[in-house]
Amino acid sequence: MRGVAFALAGVLSLSLAASGATASSGHVACPLKPGAPSGGDVQWAFSDSGRPAGKAVTSSYVHGRGSWSTGRAIGTACTTDSPAQGGAVRDLVLTVGGRSKLTPHVRQGGLPGVRIVLGVKVRASDDPACPQGTLGTITLFASYYSVHRDTMQFHFGSGCIGHNLNYSGPSLHVYIARHGAQVNTA
Repeated sequence: MRGVAFALAGVLSLSLAASGATASSGHVACPLKPGAPSGGDVQWAFSDSGRPAGKAVTSSYVHGRGSWSTGRAIGTACTTDSPAQGGAVRDLVLTVGGRSKLTPHVRQGGLPGVRIVLGVKVRASDDPACPQGTLGTITLFASYYSVHRDTMQFHFGSGCIGHNLNYSGPSLHVYIARHGAQVNTA
């Protein structure tokens, strides 16, 4: 199993960096305070401060955490990105909730791992094109064992398609574990 402590440390350190952000008039900021995911049967968390794939965004910071139990997920996620075509930084605060699919023993990029698809709803947004209430999904893949090659995809419907981003690479840390251990069953 991959170093769960390493992955969790990466998630926590990036969550600490965002903990000072507070919402102010006319601006949405990520609300996550430092902490580890807890509760539920399976805990999940992610963070990335690298650039997503494609040319739509020049820089990005995303993080989230929560839990999953009997086909339902709960939690919170945030995304802050700078559009490549200029303009203001865009922030979304997402509520994770509802039905969710957890799939252990999947292969992606030739590596075994676990995948979870989280339903999300925009709770707050300072992007006029992506209004509050818009639905979407976040798909997380965490590779098992010592090779660390995780992926994450954000997918939204109309209005928020500028936030449909794919993440991978060394700055992405995805944590999906059952009480600190590898997830072997749904």
